Amino acid sequence: MGCDIHMFAEKRNPVTQKWDVIGEEFTDSYALWALGKEITEIFGMDEEEAWEIMMNWVDGKSPINREEQYIMGKFIPSRVAPRGSGWDYAYAKGMIKSPFTDQPYGGRCYSLFGILAGVRNPSNPMIGAEFNSSKFNLKGVPDDASPQIKGMSDDWGVDGHSHNYFTVQELLDSDYNKMDKEELQTLGIDPYFFNTTLPQLQKLGNPEDVRIIFWFDN
Repeated sequence: MGCDIHMFAEKRNPVTQKWDVIGEEFTDSYALWALGKEITEIFGMDEEEAWEIMMNWVDGKSPINREEQYIMGKFIPSRVAPRGSGWDYAYAKGMIKSPFTDQPYGGRCYSLFGILAGVRNPSNPMIGAEFNSSKFNLKGVPDDASPQIKGMSDDWGVDGHSHNYFTVQELLDSDYNKMDKEELQTLGIDPYFFNTTLPQLQKLGNPEDVRIIFWFDN
């Protein structure tokens, strides 16, 4: 049976000092892959070109030529389902799910799960205990987590396991964050987490005041 991650982000409110859950500020890696595949096939682009155009669209940047203007202004909006609709709706309409999501990372990479929480693939040291023999203990859901995240965690009950969290600063300080794409792939770790998810988290504010909270199901 497969194992999936349920990851959410919070930001410390500078006024109340409480942690607020973050909304759809992230991108779904599978939705982007599906959209990029269509762009490469229809417009004859390589993957890097298609990726750059998609991320410019995600970031609200202006196109730099007529082809990008068409892709960003007409093609992508015509192929992407409305925000908030799921894959079932998108499939029914013959579209691609909106890539915008409130989950920083939703892929299934067991080597990444291993360094985040020792789940499925413990062959690489966990973040916070890289390259030494110390065992890093799971921290669970923080006591001061937002009510929304506590509620979602509670809803999973015994079917949710290996709860943990990291601040963005902890992720930035990780030795894995210093690796390039090829080094991460050699370890079996999805580069998307460090190359796309982490930069999106950084945009939210002070890295000590932004964190991810996550757990897994089987």
